Amino acid sequence: MNRFVRTASITFAAIGAACGGSHVTSPPGPSVPIVRLRAEPYAFTFNSGFDAPARLVVLDAETWQTVWNQIYFRYAPVPPLPVVDFSREMIVVVALGTRSTGGFNILLTGATEVGDDGTAFSVSSVSPGQRCVTTQAFIQPVDVARVPLRKGPVTFIERNHVTDCS
Repeated sequence: MNRFVRTASITFAAIGAACGGSHVTSPPGPSVPIVRLRAEPYAFTFNSGFDAPARLVVLDAETWQTVWNQIYFRYAPVPPLPVVDFSREMIVVVALGTRSTGGFNILLTGATEVGDDGTAFSVSSVSPGQRCVTTQAFIQPVDVARVPLRKGPVTFIERNHVTDCS
């Protein structure tokens, strides 16, 4: 992908794996509005072309087309590309990478301002517990959000959650 994709360094905020609720802690600071491309509490898609984990910030239309094609790598035809005004917005993509069973999920759950221009995105990664019944199929969960354009550094605050299926 070209130079306009910022593959942000992943900041592990040592929130760790938890078995409780799905609340994600965000750093203090004003909230940055995000609009996930899928409103339900599930990844945008579970069968993407992102075989490896990824954290991307897309800042131009050409890269957005490339990322969209990667998301829909396993689909034909590829759905129409959502229109984004990159003079005012950016796209954030988080991918979990390939997992050997169902029951995994990844969500962009919020964003906050950090310093003058920085943004911290909260990401929740979900794994199935030992007692969960899952599909026996490879999946590649990915989530996508539209965010007001911010020029500063981007970090990701990761929270891992194990679903209790007792």
